[in-house]
Amino acid sequence: MAYRNTLQIIGDILEVAHEHGMEGANASRLLTKANLSYKTYQGFVGKLLQSGLLNTVQPDSENRAYALTEKGRIYLSKYEEFESMASSLGLFTS
Repeated sequence: MAYRNTLQIIGDILEVAHEHGMEGANASRLLTKANLSYKTYQGFVGKLLQSGLLNTVQPDSENRAYALTEKGRIYLSKYEEFESMASSLGLFTS
């Protein structure tokens, strides 16, 4: 069983947020699609919000969701380039 590292988890979270566009991904979508425990989700989403990679959509609503910021799009694009290059060299497995 292969475990994901921090970069892979961040990439997975940002990818889910990206897939849901401007409406954002809610907690249950992030938990399910990024395959996270609730504790892991809380820690990573908090860090991604603080770093400006994610933005809260409808923050005062029960339907709170998280959308990718422009900074998050740039990070995700660079991460995908790195992952592709590392995989082609056999250094990184998806």
